[in-house]
Amino acid sequence: MNDEFWGSLLSHIRHQVLVPVVGPDVTVVEVDGSEQRLTTLVGERLTERYGLTVPPGVTTTDQAVAAFLRERGRDEVDDLYGVIDEIVVDLDPEPGDALRDLAAIDDLRLFVTTTPDRLLAKALSASRGRPVREVSFSPNKSTPDQERNAREPGPADTVVLSLFGQTAAMPEYAIHEEDRLEWIHALLTEKASLPDWLDYPLKHQPMLFIGCQIPDWFGRFLVRLSSDKRLSLGGKPFFFAANSREPSLSSFFSTYCRRTMVKQLDMEPTEFVAQLRSRWEARQPSPRAPSPPGPQDTEPPSLDNAEIFISYKHEDVVAARRLYDAITRLGGVAWLDERELHTGDAWEDEILRCIRQTVSLFVPVISANTERKKESYVFREWNEAVERTRGILGQRFIMPVVIDDDYDGDTNRFKQVPREFKDFQFGHAPGGEPDADLTKDVISAIREIRRNDAA
Repeated sequence: MNDEFWGSLLSHIRHQVLVPVVGPDVTVVEVDGSEQRLTTLVGERLTERYGLTVPPGVTTTDQAVAAFLRERGRDEVDDLYGVIDEIVVDLDPEPGDALRDLAAIDDLRLFVTTTPDRLLAKALSASRGRPVREVSFSPNKSTPDQERNAREPGPADTVVLSLFGQTAAMPEYAIHEEDRLEWIHALLTEKASLPDWLDYPLKHQPMLFIGCQIPDWFGRFLVRLSSDKRLSLGGKPFFFAANSREPSLSSFFSTYCRRTMVKQLDMEPTEFVAQLRSRWEARQPSPRAPSPPGPQDTEPPSLDNAEIFISYKHEDVVAARRLYDAITRLGGVAWLDERELHTGDAWEDEILRCIRQTVSLFVPVISANTERKKESYVFREWNEAVERTRGILGQRFIMPVVIDDDYDGDTNRFKQVPREFKDFQFGHAPGGEPDADLTKDVISAIREIRRNDAA
């Protein structure tokens, strides 16, 4: 089971589709030369500041806040948000080894943190040499904050979603279980929502929960929220590492979820992350020796000599890369641009000219993402391809490809695609990997391109 867990997990990481959900057991920090969990440091300072009565042993933030509520009631609890924010600022901790290990795995691009600090973003920025995109969710986000969140990141950006807000002077983040219940309620009732561009990856891409200390009720809601299907019917993979403190939750997963969907591994969280980094690094290609004098490796095809144009929304860049790799392996000379283009960009004329005049096959990547907006640069490309078909007889030019895992062959679900696309057979490449039928179609199309070139 361990080999199956690691093999499947690392495969999803290699394809850059895994979404880690990071909990307090991983949020270990360096303070005065030693490493401790941040939640313990904050809990101890709250206990000392207010003289709280807590059980013997380690005190977490949750335990200290619960003791505060029992002893002082609800009237004073709003003061705690600012106090906790001050404690975190005063500590000014550095991310510990676990967060740095996680940040070093640069095939991970989208992270969810269940703690309100910014330590994960700090570790990622240091590891990757540039700031990361931070998105903070709260049921009462201001309009300017919502507008900032709505701006889509670039395809190469790293994103951290703070699911329960970030520390602040006001009650804009969750500090206890009842807060978290309200956050989940806001998502369930759509009283507040996450940015549209986050909807697809959170509901379709595999997720890894690490050291989240998930209570039974919360774990069930959180997993269900991150899937677009009933759990017993879904096919989205979930990985749980070091989350076995709730045996009833593990029992729920093993009883009601498909075995191939939920995989669990019991390991100390920081040890797990260290091993994850080690296993990931072991799978990285060895650096190539400098090339000797003489002919160098062939450069990737330019736009001018590409035969096959892959058109996609930048949210689908990971699947588009896989599709590109698959077409290249089959012998096609494909091209895709990983920049997020907009009307009026410098490259616009060159790209549209290529679609109108030079490429032999146009592959539009269709997904739930292409359905979310009625305005996008990719639709300009699609319309240019449709116009090109009016001057082509006896040769297939457009090959639509659906990348959604749950595509069942019903093209009517896609309202945004041009009507003319429906004249062609849609191929299926779940997550960007062509199925057997699409592979045959691509091979046939490449052969036709070669015959036409030789004529």
